[in-house]
Amino acid sequence: MDENQKTEETIVKVKEGAMCANHPIMKAICTGILIFLGAFCAFYVVADWHFKTMMRDFAPRKMEHAMRKEMRSMDNIFKKEMRKTGNIIHMQQTDNFYRVYIDLRAFENNENNVQVSTNGNILTIVGRSIRKAPNNEQISEFQQNYMFGDNVKLQDLTKETNGNYYIITIPIEEEKVDE
Repeated sequence: MDENQKTEETIVKVKEGAMCANHPIMKAICTGILIFLGAFCAFYVVADWHFKTMMRDFAPRKMEHAMRKEMRSMDNIFKKEMRKTGNIIHMQQTDNFYRVYIDLRAFENNENNVQVSTNGNILTIVGRSIRKAPNNEQISEFQQNYMFGDNVKLQDLTKETNGNYYIITIPIEEEKVDE
C-alpha cells in the first residue's frame, strides 16, 4: 500500500518566449518595423542601381577618350590643310632675280584673290578664297612674308600669270666692287 501513497513528480517545462510573443500590439509594432526596414533596404538598393548606372566609373574615361579622339581628328585636319598650303608658294633664286611662283588653284584660279605688297625689304603675299557649298561656306586665307637683303629691288618687281601660276619676278642689283 505504500505504493499508492507514492506521489509522482512530473516536471512540466513551460517555454517562456519573448515578452512580446503573445502580446498583439507588440506583434503589430515589430511587424511594422520589419516591413519599414525591408522597404527601406529595397528602396536603397534600387536607388543605388540607378545612381550607379547614371554615374558609371568608366563614363568619364569614355568622355576623355572621345575628346582626345576629336582633338586628334582636328589636328589631322589642320595637318592636311598645312600640307596643302605648303605647296602653294615656291621660290626660286638665280643670279639676276628671285622668282616666286604662286599656285592659283588654291585661290580659285583668280589672280585678283592674291595681293602682293612691299614694305621696305619685306614682300607680303596674301591670298584669299571663298568656297560656297549648299550647306556651308568655307573661307581660306593665306599670308606669307619674305624678307630680302639690301641688294634686292622690290619696287621693280613684275607680276604675270602663266597658266595656273602667278609669277612674281624680283630683280637683284649687281654688287659694285670697289677697285
